[in-house]
Amino acid sequence: MDSKALVTKLGEMGEFVRSPSSTIEAPVVRKVREAFPKSEAPAAPAPAAVKPAPARPSPAAPAAVAPAAAPTAPERAAAPAPAEAVAPVAQSTPPATRPAAPAARPATPGARPAAPAARPSGPTPGPARPGPRQTPANPAPRPGNNPFAPSQGMPRGGERSGGPRPGAPRPGNNPFAPSQGMPRPGERRSEQQGAPAAAGGERPGGPRPGGPRPGGPRPNPGMMPGRMNSGVGRPGERTSAPGRGAPGRGGPGGGRGGTGAPGAGGGFAGGAGRPGGGGRPGGGAGRGSTQGAFGKAGGRPVRGRKSKRAKRQEFEQMQAPSLGGVSVPRGNGTTVLRLRHGSSLNDFADKIDANPASLVTVLFHLGEMATATQSLDEDTFAALGAELGYVIEMVSAEEEDRELLGSFDIDLDAELEAESDEDLAPRPPVVTVMGHVDHGKTKLLDAIRQTDVVAGEAGGITQHIGAYQVKAEHEGIERAITFIDTPGHEAFTAMRARGAQVTDIAILVVAADDGVMPQTIEALNHAQAANVPIVVAVNKVDKEGANPSKVRQQLTEYNLVAEEYGGDTMFVDVSAKQRLGIDELLEAVLLTADAALDLRANPDKDARGVAIEANLDRGRGAVATVLVQSGTLRVGDAIVAGTAHGRVRAMFDEHGETVPEAGPARPVQVLGLTSVPSAGDTFLVAPDDRTARQIAEKREAAERAALLAKRRKRISLEDFTQALAQGKVETLNLVIKGDVSGAVEALEDALLKIDVGEEVDLRVIHRGVGAITQNDVNLATVDNAIIIGFNVKFAERVEDLAEREGVDVRFYSVIYQAIDDVEAALKGMLKPEYEEVQLGTAEVREVFRSSKFGNIAGSLVRSGEIRRNAKARVLRGGKVIGDNLTIESLKRFKDDATEVREGYECGIGLGSFNDLQVDDVIETFEMREKPRS
Repeated sequence: MDSKALVTKLGEMGEFVRSPSSTIEAPVVRKVREAFPKSEAPAAPAPAAVKPAPARPSPAAPAAVAPAAAPTAPERAAAPAPAEAVAPVAQSTPPATRPAAPAARPATPGARPAAPAARPSGPTPGPARPGPRQTPANPAPRPGNNPFAPSQGMPRGGERSGGPRPGAPRPGNNPFAPSQGMPRPGERRSEQQGAPAAAGGERPGGPRPGGPRPGGPRPNPGMMPGRMNSGVGRPGERTSAPGRGAPGRGGPGGGRGGTGAPGAGGGFAGGAGRPGGGGRPGGGAGRGSTQGAFGKAGGRPVRGRKSKRAKRQEFEQMQAPSLGGVSVPRGNGTTVLRLRHGSSLNDFADKIDANPASLVTVLFHLGEMATATQSLDEDTFAALGAELGYVIEMVSAEEEDRELLGSFDIDLDAELEAESDEDLAPRPPVVTVMGHVDHGKTKLLDAIRQTDVVAGEAGGITQHIGAYQVKAEHEGIERAITFIDTPGHEAFTAMRARGAQVTDIAILVVAADDGVMPQTIEALNHAQAANVPIVVAVNKVDKEGANPSKVRQQLTEYNLVAEEYGGDTMFVDVSAKQRLGIDELLEAVLLTADAALDLRANPDKDARGVAIEANLDRGRGAVATVLVQSGTLRVGDAIVAGTAHGRVRAMFDEHGETVPEAGPARPVQVLGLTSVPSAGDTFLVAPDDRTARQIAEKREAAERAALLAKRRKRISLEDFTQALAQGKVETLNLVIKGDVSGAVEALEDALLKIDVGEEVDLRVIHRGVGAITQNDVNLATVDNAIIIGFNVKFAERVEDLAEREGVDVRFYSVIYQAIDDVEAALKGMLKPEYEEVQLGTAEVREVFRSSKFGNIAGSLVRSGEIRRNAKARVLRGGKVIGDNLTIESLKRFKDDATEVREGYECGIGLGSFNDLQVDDVIETFEMREKPRS
């Protein structure tokens, strides 16, 4: 039976075998015997017991090769030998059943000799008695016919080719013996052939009937000479007698006799080692060592031994399809894998139980280059999944955060569903003020709060998000209204969008004199996209040229129809400066809230809400303005807001007074966070500090991975050369520091929107909140970056460091100035663009030929001027016949000239260009740098 069939049979039986050379355990051998009929049981040791020894000794090979020599022995005939040569063997040979040193592996090599074992041609040995050897009827096959024989070729002269000896125990009765064959005491293997031994000499060797043909053996690696056994052993060993095996694995005579192989018998052509030979001083292991017989090696156990489950998994991986030289498990085309944004190949490999290095190879064959830990984008995962038969679903940020909280037994959706009407209580409405720049939003809030905050804003433009709560009387009841002031200009789009997400009602401020402006429409779209009711405040009605009805007409185009026009949108004419119409505006807000909204929340649970704004205060640390949406926030609660966490040490209201607790729709400032959260991050109260810290750390890791995936530029093989040459691309590195996170984010988004082509790349290598520190300067020094400070200054002793390192630091208080300066810097880094400017034209009137200067064109300047060393081209009939030429010589009569103006004659030499004819036109030009727009 073929070894592959045996391996297949073992796989069907549930046993893992990696290859035909693998070892198998003894219980597995028994199962194989039971699974196969006796005639097909190649692994059983019984057939090996009737096979004589191999034809001639060979170098000691690994133990698995020993039984493979059995097929050739029965078919070889032994030559007759004198009786006196047999008698000593029968008397001195130990019982064959005694186990010896390293035994053969009976797994797969033993499967080969099934066919020869069924029809042995050699004589069956009987009891040990002297007598003449008998010649078999059929001659033995020629050496080398059996590819599994331990040696190939003709035996040497004076050597026996092997065979059973009558009257002696049959060699090979012990299937676990390390070698086969019976050595004679005091003789070497060569003495067992031909003639009686004389004083330890060799017998004359000759061809036996039916034996191999005379001639030298075929060269093979086993014939290389080894250490001669001259009676002197290695240090620590006893000298072995001639013809007796030297110490090997498990004892003397452990291996088959050969030419100096480890564990072989002594001598260059020594006989086989004694079967079952015991240990001797200085030798190897003692008697009875059978390491390798049942698969497990002797000695100390290996620590990294694989379990059956690991072996089974490896076997299943062997059956997996191969792509690009690696084996990767495939899906069936409908297998769905859910990956978070910013995942790496390690995450993908964990999902399918594959090696990440294999996925790197597969991705490389798809034309993408990435490491196993690099964050990849959605398109790359989609291409990889399509190749391997998987459907990739990228988990959104909300779903990912929901799963993260679910791992800590926090389910916000389940909390909302579990709330009953008895648990809910009325809460104040949250109002966002939106509108165009300078239309009076902050002035309107100032009128509502009866304070003055506009003067504190740089340039009169709101830079921060503020949250306030005011009291208003409605139908005789004093009610609270929470206001959020979002910046109005376009740089704060993200902050305004977040403000629309947390608000209940939007107040759209439109100036009566300006009307609807582009950012008014943008703010309107944000509110409508969030399904937020809108109350329009027409401001500046006291100003000359104010036309409130025009505003109403313009807003009808955007589905805001006033109530007086039959619509459902409330328009209120106000004057923030004169404090007119403020009460009517608050009443409109409360009416809209009561009519269109169900504003209730559960105050009797842990707080949930949104961080409106956050900044780093020098004396108080991270300060976050949060809006509680449900539950009650108390001092001492462990909270997590985005990637920031901490315990609430103190809370302050809009007037700076301490607050012990904050209910729904209540904005407060919170102290105690370990870092500054981002504007718009959700916060929640965690069971303890440890849970809050773990949630924050996992959020930070996921956010960092998603950011890396977003910023990663995909490099394909086609663009690889271009990617290597990216050093030619100019890059402006920026470090942005601001006083609040919302302003920093808005400034970064505005800078990244600057479009100056592909030649210049803008990178924000770091952004943060707080003063400019030494780490910022060090980072800018290494990456050659510019530091932009927005409403911040240097920390202590940092300014001197920046001056020493030559780092460019810019400070701004208005965002537009920073955008303009960065845009100018980017345009200054662009490679100059040149355009062709025509200088003049000259008509050739005569051609003068000179052996020294070549052809000279006697010309008349038609337009402009002709300059020496200017670029030129020659036109004939409107077609260019010579380009990229130079005016090498220019003469006015016999005098050299630097330039000749229109209407004058001159001589023009174009160097080696001589193809000039009358009426040709010489046009001169120069390349000038094109100014950037």
